[in-house]
Amino acid sequence: MHRIKKLLISATILASTVTMVNPSSVRAEAPVDGAGSTWSQIAVDQWRADVARQGLVINFQGVGSTAGRAAYYQGQVDFAVSEIPFQAALVDRNGNVAADETASAASRPYAYLPIVAGGTAFMYNLKANGQKITDLQLSPTTLGKIFSGQINLWNDPAIVADNPQRVMPATRIKPVIRSDGSGTSAQFTAYLASQAPDAWSYVCQQASLGSGCAPTSLYPDYPNSGFAAQQYSDGVANYVAAPYNEGAITYVEYGYAKERGFPVASVKNASGAYTQPVAVNVTVALLGARINDDGTQVLSGVYSNSDARAYPVSSYSYMIIPTSEASPFSAAKGATLSDFIFYFLCAGQQKAEQLGYAPLPKNLVEYGFTATAKIPGATAAPAIDSCANPTITGDFLVTKTVATTAAPAAPAATTAPGATTAPSKTPGATLAPGVTTTVVPGSETTDSTVPTDGAVAEAAPVDAAPPTPGVAMATSVVIEESGSGTSVFVYLLIMIAILLIVFLPPIIAARRHPSIKI
Repeated sequence: MHRIKKLLISATILASTVTMVNPSSVRAEAPVDGAGSTWSQIAVDQWRADVARQGLVINFQGVGSTAGRAAYYQGQVDFAVSEIPFQAALVDRNGNVAADETASAASRPYAYLPIVAGGTAFMYNLKANGQKITDLQLSPTTLGKIFSGQINLWNDPAIVADNPQRVMPATRIKPVIRSDGSGTSAQFTAYLASQAPDAWSYVCQQASLGSGCAPTSLYPDYPNSGFAAQQYSDGVANYVAAPYNEGAITYVEYGYAKERGFPVASVKNASGAYTQPVAVNVTVALLGARINDDGTQVLSGVYSNSDARAYPVSSYSYMIIPTSEASPFSAAKGATLSDFIFYFLCAGQQKAEQLGYAPLPKNLVEYGFTATAKIPGATAAPAIDSCANPTITGDFLVTKTVATTAAPAAPAATTAPGATTAPSKTPGATLAPGVTTTVVPGSETTDSTVPTDGAVAEAAPVDAAPPTPGVAMATSVVIEESGSGTSVFVYLLIMIAILLIVFLPPIIAARRHPSIKI
């Protein structure tokens, strides 16, 4: 019996060595520091935790896009994350030019690369007869009136016209804006300036900025606006989620509403359909984006994308990376930063949908590889076909159509006013000629709606995605989460084979020769 125990221990150790990576392969690289976007922070924090197991130390402070860009050109961080590029004339809430970021950043050469795509969502807290409303619909014009203070009750005729499927309550609207310089504000105000110009002009006039003020990182406020101003994405999301703030609505990256279990409004797109900011709708919308030579995005084609599935307030965030060794950067840090970039452009994108974002398509990944090569000390990029991004590897092969709600003016698109089309997986469904939209395996077909239990909860950590080619995992099981049933089956076969090899001969010998003791 003692021998059996020893053999079992030996078998367990042998099985462990089969499934573990040699700890000596872990690399200790120079840590890097970053700051900026809270819109992207949920994804960045998840990816930082993933690569920490690979020996990479990535520090990041979510202080808002404007503060992150300033930290970069002031030499306080190695990289920044922002929803908008450096601004030639950053205007404050009083209409004064606060900074010329482009000139300030000239002393520290940089490049932009895409980091993650997502939808700026409109998270809200609203009830009717004590029941949470989860099917709110808003058109661009109505959004403009809400966030300009021109309407202040949820049963205003403009909102009622967008929501013929229900009776709206006479609850006061509490618009919640960002108090800090925010790329989310810049994206939303650009959307309003394009799609609700009259409302945006009203905001500018009330804030004494003139009738034609430009989109801005600092959302304009003015006396008696009725706005509640909160710092950072967590701040606005927590304000809306508070039980005592019924009637509140804010603009925030979809993941913040998703992790709190709060609904977001379906927004009317150019086709007249109301859509949610889920991954496939964001991906569809961004087919209309145009990329400038410097990597910056032009979103007018996203706003006007006529595909019924397109979520119109979609965009992607930038990482601002150094292209010289100007302080505080170094070539040693370049190796760390490039390995981190290759991880999040490839395997890290497998988690985008789970976290409330959308995976970057292949063309943006390739652009990211090209930009990363400009980093001093950068490691070599993996072959694009080995990049584990779900839009590249083929994991995005199962297509689906996501529930959309037709505009009231087009009842033929729905089974009843306000009804939604049932989500279904349709292999080969196309978004545009030659383009197929897909979803991460294992995602629910009902993910076009947000959890509606109203519970406020912390986001659960997502398990690490497969390692980037060329980056060794530290003391981590080789069986990947995406391997699921196949990997587990192989692992069990290995274990069974080991046990048979170890135990079967002595058992047979004992049966043939009873005098032998095991």
